[in-house]
Amino acid sequence: MTEQILIEAGRSSRGWSRIGQFMQCPQKFAYDQRLNIDLIPASALTRGSMGHIIQAHQHAIWGCQQGGVWVDDKYYTDASPFFAPEESLQRWCDQEGRGHEYMERMLETFRRYMSRHPEPPGRVLAVEYPITAVLGWLKEVWGLWVIDPEEVAASGQMVERLRSFHGDTITPTPLNVPGHIDHGKPITMTRRVDMVIEDRLKRVWVWDHKHQARVSTKKSVDAYAIDGGFAAFRLMGAQIWPNFAGLMLNLIQTQEPWRVSRPTVPKTPHRDNHLPELLWRAEHEIAKLDLDEKDFWRWPKAMHEVACYGRYGPCSGLKLCQYGPAALDDARNSA
Repeated sequence: MTEQILIEAGRSSRGWSRIGQFMQCPQKFAYDQRLNIDLIPASALTRGSMGHIIQAHQHAIWGCQQGGVWVDDKYYTDASPFFAPEESLQRWCDQEGRGHEYMERMLETFRRYMSRHPEPPGRVLAVEYPITAVLGWLKEVWGLWVIDPEEVAASGQMVERLRSFHGDTITPTPLNVPGHIDHGKPITMTRRVDMVIEDRLKRVWVWDHKHQARVSTKKSVDAYAIDGGFAAFRLMGAQIWPNFAGLMLNLIQTQEPWRVSRPTVPKTPHRDNHLPELLWRAEHEIAKLDLDEKDFWRWPKAMHEVACYGRYGPCSGLKLCQYGPAALDDARNSA
């Protein structure tokens, strides 16, 4: 009997979210990445994870039926190891010990989605596909370069050379913060791609699933276009797939009227051109703060009304900035 697989659809280990969070507010970064305080509302995080799981299983099965698909870091031609999409949702909730209260809502979301889009959007090439890139030199050009998957373990060590995705030699740029645990190691960024498809014109697109209570296409496109994670997707995708065309959002509404929108994400060439420099600077600033300020409650704070109280309401760390550790004690006592 074939062992059934529950696809891993979590965040990548050194993804853009940590850098973007630091750029938004170093203190918020410290709450999340150093004090391990969960700042994302549990309901939204859980529903998003559930949506990714069910989409991953549906598209992995389609990819196998089309001839083969990369899932995580393995290639599959047989769909039998994968749980059926709806069963995968139940299995995930049981494994994680959460999300059961959203089962009915997310199953209905999936069924409504499938009623609108019962066929794959193209040739499914990859699902939940991990990518690792490093800052460094390749053919006398400095930038962010995707490495061979077999080099991932080496990228976390002090190395002078790494092999690129297509076999060329990369000379990594090490973190230069003496005394820091990562000093001398390559500066890496990881991304986990929700899905990669090839369209009828043989163009390759990276897709990102977003499960939202309210789908507003223009707002989502504007917001994600400037997000650094999508710039990283673009730089990485162009290196892996020669016929890479760009990025698409798969916006899925999780309540009436169950809207689905699939817009492309506009290019941002100016910002993309110096994303590697922005990444280099942010990683060095983080490392220096690790050394200079051991009290993670006293990291630099944005202290600006837009950052602290934006279009979605107050920042999830607002009370922590106002009252410090006492806010945690109050939250625990009221739970």
